[in-house]
Amino acid sequence: MQFLTAPGGGDVAVMEPNETLIVESALLLYVLKNPDSNIAVRVLRDVSQVNEAREVRMEDAAEQASA
Repeated sequence: MQFLTAPGGGDVAVMEPNETLIVESALLLYVLKNPDSNIAVRVLRDVSQVNEAREVRMEDAAEQASA
């Protein structure tokens, strides 16, 4: 299990990188159905930012490996 630090200071726990996408999709669906849920909106924002940061790190690592 990995704990990824969110920009807001909290942590997001994931077991596999693809689980981040699953959690992000599930939260997006929940927020679409419950737009007044402030906590869900904040968690979705944090998970999305963590996932984007992970993608950037993976792209950087792939570029360095191919150089």
